[in-house]
Amino acid sequence: MAFAGDLKKLPLGDVFQSIHQNGMTGALAVRDALGTERLVSFEQGFVTGCLETGVETDMADELVRQNVVSEKDVAKVQSKFFKRKGKLKRSLTRRRLLDSGEFDVFARSLVLERVHDCFLIEEGTFEFLEEYDKSQFSVDEDQAGVRVSASEILMEAMRRVDEWQRLKRAIPTFKEVYASARPTNEDDDSLTSELLRLTAQGVKTLEEVLAGVPVPRFEACERVLSLVESGALRVATGPEYLALGKGAEARGEYDAAANYFARGLHYERGNAELNERRIAVLERLERNDEAAAERKVFAGTLLDQGKSEQAERQLKEAGRLSPADPLPRERLLELQLKRGAGDLDPARETSRELVALYLRLGLGEKAKGVYPRLLSLVSRDRDLRERQAVVHEELNQPAVAGQLRRELANEALKRKDTAEALAQLERVVALLPDDAKARALFEEVESGQYQVTRRVRRWRVVLGLSVLVVAVGFSWSLYEVMALGQLRRAQHDALPQLHLGCEGALSAVETIDQARLAYPYTRAGAWARENVLRLSDFYVASALRTGERTHHRSPASALPESMVLASLTQALDPKKAPSFKEELDRACKLLDGGEIEAAQKTLSELHVRLDRALEALQRAEPKTRSTTPYEIDQQRVEQAMPRFWLAWGEVHFGVPEARERLRAARVALNPKPKSRSTPTESPQGSPLPTATPK
Repeated sequence: MAFAGDLKKLPLGDVFQSIHQNGMTGALAVRDALGTERLVSFEQGFVTGCLETGVETDMADELVRQNVVSEKDVAKVQSKFFKRKGKLKRSLTRRRLLDSGEFDVFARSLVLERVHDCFLIEEGTFEFLEEYDKSQFSVDEDQAGVRVSASEILMEAMRRVDEWQRLKRAIPTFKEVYASARPTNEDDDSLTSELLRLTAQGVKTLEEVLAGVPVPRFEACERVLSLVESGALRVATGPEYLALGKGAEARGEYDAAANYFARGLHYERGNAELNERRIAVLERLERNDEAAAERKVFAGTLLDQGKSEQAERQLKEAGRLSPADPLPRERLLELQLKRGAGDLDPARETSRELVALYLRLGLGEKAKGVYPRLLSLVSRDRDLRERQAVVHEELNQPAVAGQLRRELANEALKRKDTAEALAQLERVVALLPDDAKARALFEEVESGQYQVTRRVRRWRVVLGLSVLVVAVGFSWSLYEVMALGQLRRAQHDALPQLHLGCEGALSAVETIDQARLAYPYTRAGAWARENVLRLSDFYVASALRTGERTHHRSPASALPESMVLASLTQALDPKKAPSFKEELDRACKLLDGGEIEAAQKTLSELHVRLDRALEALQRAEPKTRSTTPYEIDQQRVEQAMPRFWLAWGEVHFGVPEARERLRAARVALNPKPKSRSTPTESPQGSPLPTATPK
């Protein structure tokens, strides 16, 4: 069974230990998420070599790059005689450029660097191959006789894995451009000096910088990180990336320019020039999908800045560049719908393109939902409903399409557009051949019978409405006559009651009001309402006269003075209740506050007390009437009666205008003592105290 698996489930360190412990011979193929494959050769559990599949390695180039030997010396070594494979070590030692041990150490370091890089793969797979193509490995490296145990590899590998996480946070990509923030000084070692020299102009990517330093890649990355943390190196800014991109574009290096603009946008997303230049370069390179994606992102930036018209243009271009992507048109339609029903022409065109794309992609449900969004703004638009019917026809939904076309046909018939109605009905019959009603209507319209039937129906409707109007008019006239007769009888019954003063006037008003409410919305009712208003004026006049005099009965029904005064005291100033005047004031305040029911209850109690006081005043003996207490109480009763009767009428009148007239009279009422000299006035004319003797 093959030894293979997923690096997430079985870490590479465990794989190396298992191979070493079992003394396995072969090659371990490690593949990352991008498909890049690395081969690590093993002999009896020991690592003997490492390479990246498809990448040719030249040990001589590495010797020059890392300044182990000069390029001139390597050129001499690699003469025609020594160009055969496996002769590099012998040539270098014979010319005394390297001894055998130094060559072996260098080859070992190369292999270890490549193996350690394998441990930095986070997602991928592994497979141990017992049979593999050994010719892929460098014969020059093989001459070094590398043999490394797993334990010797793992400690450094684990350290690099931990360090790599920190490196990735600080150096997210090797396409980043770094610029030195200070010149070199005497304290800098050779690697630091070289890194600062290569980044002095701020034009090289980190990939280019790492390729130019004479140390392994990981070691160089660690030094770059330390320089970034100390502030000696910094990432290029947006404007600097813009300048780099412009330079690359001027030289015709469009791929490099696109990368520069992309890195600039990473730090300055809202820079419109970076966006526009990157889009232009991508389109020039015919990388339309990337250009479309960039336009979509740029549109979002423009929307955040409130530039909706420019965002729409970007989305239109994105849709053109990526004809199979519905997202640009979806977002464009949303923006166009926000304009409202006043400017729907752009939205109509976008919706047409979006529906066609949905149908082409097989997204039927989404296609059905496009036109209803426009119809929510213009619900009766015939063109949109016609398109919606076509969508349902395309999706093989004849019932829905037929219903939509039937509605369009009926509307065409109402507009007397027979040709349009026939076209729609013909389509309905084709969609729904079993629909007898649709077929019958189509035949009626086609033969002209529909127009005849419609005229007959119209005349029938007109005749029916005319008869109905005449019947309603006659019934209403009869109703008016009945109301007038009833209200005349009510007025005839009410008039004899007017001689009874306030109570008679109120009784007459109630009689007329009862008849008026029985016949609302009639002219007779309006006439009765006017009579009620006139009676309210009569009532006000009667109420103002109630306190002018108090009638007395014959001496035969007279009461002793003590009984008269006791009755007056109980009515006007009871011991355990507020006085008559206080209760009347409270009732008036309740009326002013709109509390009609509470005021009516209080006034009903006062009515009983007023009747008792009037009864006592009327049955007093002549000698009692000449006493001061009697005259004081008589004056109090006469002064209170107009306010009481106005308030009493206010709670009993049903017409609001009449109540307002009584209210105005009550508010304007300011009772004063009679001008004639009475025992109730002091020599200076001020009222005497109103307390009734107990």
